[in-house]
Amino acid sequence: MTPKPDEDVVLKQLSEELRRTHALSEGQKQTLSKVFEKRLPPALGLVEAKSVTCFKFKPSGRTVWIVRGRKGDYQVMPESMFCTCDDYYFRVMDNKKQLCYHLVAQQIAEALGKFDTSDQSDSRYADLTAKWNSRASSRRI
Repeated sequence: MTPKPDEDVVLKQLSEELRRTHALSEGQKQTLSKVFEKRLPPALGLVEAKSVTCFKFKPSGRTVWIVRGRKGDYQVMPESMFCTCDDYYFRVMDNKKQLCYHLVAQQIAEALGKFDTSDQSDSRYADLTAKWNSRASSRRI
């Protein structure tokens, strides 16, 4: 049996291709489907529904990515491939899979330019991130 490729490596490579082509081909969808299986359809659904938003804070230049999922809004940190969703905490952190579908959606949406942007003042940063900071704190034992 061939080991499964690293999901984050496949996703990053495909995202680079998407940045150049600005379109997701059937071949690319098949590749993603083999790697992400049941997570791909909801991820692509989020991309098509424009459920991915990049908040850009000024003047600092900080960015916060939010993905509106089935059960709520989740902060996604693409640099570290982290998400605040339960799937990430219970399956990714337990090594049952490498990425949640929110991370897949964010990467594809960013590469294709299919996301909303919201410019914000730095003074709004704490308000926006407080929700996810409190969720993360409540998970600690």
